[in-house]
Amino acid sequence: MSGTPVTDDCVLPAGAFLVGPAERLLIRRVQRPVRFDRHAVTVARYRDFLNALDTDGTSRWDHPDQPADITHRPMTDRLAHADYYENPRYDAHPAVCVTWWSAYAFAAFEGKRLPTALEWEAAARGTDGRLFPWGDTADSTRVNCADSWVGRPVVTYQAWYRDFAGDAVRRAGVTPVGERPDNRSPFGILDMVGNCWEWTSTTLSDPRAAVICGGSYDNPMRAVQASSKGVYRKHGGSNAVGFRCVQDIDSDTSGTEETTA
Repeated sequence: MSGTPVTDDCVLPAGAFLVGPAERLLIRRVQRPVRFDRHAVTVARYRDFLNALDTDGTSRWDHPDQPADITHRPMTDRLAHADYYENPRYDAHPAVCVTWWSAYAFAAFEGKRLPTALEWEAAARGTDGRLFPWGDTADSTRVNCADSWVGRPVVTYQAWYRDFAGDAVRRAGVTPVGERPDNRSPFGILDMVGNCWEWTSTTLSDPRAAVICGGSYDNPMRAVQASSKGVYRKHGGSNAVGFRCVQDIDSDTSGTEETTA
């Protein structure tokens, strides 16, 4: 399968897409086209949002159900580098250690929104339902994951624990967005798997949690497929969870937005 993108405008078209794990594939319909951010939101972009916050760390873009104790300031105690959001050397790195509430408010700040989990997976897999954004063949040179830090395939949990959780985990972390241009979806969207998980707007049975997609730098290659999903508490912040935004580009298209996948 060719890794050449079908388009380069980062637009996910409306239509039917194959989603889900290989043993339980579904056909789901995206009701309207959306334009994805090419990259995950960066530290530099998030800093502009921080500068626009109220003195208590909240904003006028907050979700109406946001709990009173939420602030949009990053959880810097969970970062390997305390100056991550101040030092220009990290400007091109993904904005991590921010809550779902903060990701929601940031998207509104830019006049955008978080993608649904369905939109996210469809944008990563393309119309042919590929396993990875570039195709069906695993390639650790294209993605920031545990295998790329170890330098060889990490197949089992025991291998991950032995080869990554020791020395490699001390060296591993998120890297600048766009550093791996071959980690590219058929629509020209970069780094949709690996580097950091990404928040979506989708919630399941527990409204206190949201779906995250794509896997991160500390997951093995087998866990950073385009269908990879997890559930994370909305008030949580992790150095392995970031986000990107989408913008509706055809508001006249009728249909109900998908909220689950």
